Amino acid sequence: MPNVAVIGLGIMGHAMADHFRAGGHDVAVWNRSPAKADDLVAAGARRAATPADAASGADLVIEVTADDASSRSVWLDAGTGVLAGASPGAVLATSATLSVGWVAELAGRCADAGLPFLDMPLTGGRVGAESGQLVMLVGGDRAVLATIEPTLEAVAKDVRHFGAVGAGTRFKLILNSMQALHLAGYGEAMRLARATGLDERAVGEALVERPGGVMTRMAFDAYPDGPERVSFSVEWAFKDLNYAADMAEEAGGVDTPFLDDLRTVFRRTVDAGRATADWTAINDLAL
Repeated sequence: MPNVAVIGLGIMGHAMADHFRAGGHDVAVWNRSPAKADDLVAAGARRAATPADAASGADLVIEVTADDASSRSVWLDAGTGVLAGASPGAVLATSATLSVGWVAELAGRCADAGLPFLDMPLTGGRVGAESGQLVMLVGGDRAVLATIEPTLEAVAKDVRHFGAVGAGTRFKLILNSMQALHLAGYGEAMRLARATGLDERAVGEALVERPGGVMTRMAFDAYPDGPERVSFSVEWAFKDLNYAADMAEEAGGVDTPFLDDLRTVFRRTVDAGRATADWTAINDLAL
């Protein structure tokens, strides 16, 4: 079975590494805070000293770090980065949510090294990651993707190809923007329900039915006290909204008034000290 390296062991990366390991793959793991790998190593994964070490000998390398800055450091460091250690013929992928500009630059660096690259951000949150039911949103050569799809079965229920490299990232930024808008809309609807004397529980249950959908259910389950565990933090959602705004500007200055308002809401929540709370916390300040 293909050897897999997972670089970055946050909520998503840790769960993915564990599912690859449980699926019979030899898995190398690296994280900036080594302790996050302890349980994986105890279960049989190999602790890599550097991203380059993790990539060495891997058939598939997946990076799942926080943002452009962390991604750049694990890929491009001359001595310790993924590109310094990747084996010829390996497929390289980022499953982080990054800016369009950095993904394009990274794809170029991989091409210069003669290595195939896919941008492959994820959706499904903590539940999807821990259950092995993620959806992979892919940009890049479809033929390259086909070579790793059997391996991805260990972590994903669906793999969706959106076009050339960078397309997966562009879709993910659009998706996260729309999901954030849905969360904010739910909170506003509930504030209006309270102000007009409606029973909030009854309103919430009705909204789950119509308009319904995954995000309505998530908002309902988290309202008003938040979920038991963070699935996606306010700070990382805010980061993605900023990347989406940059994408809109780079696309010719697309008018995005909803996105602009959302960034204000998320910025206010971060400034209020709720950066590490679940992103449903954007509605807490108005309760």
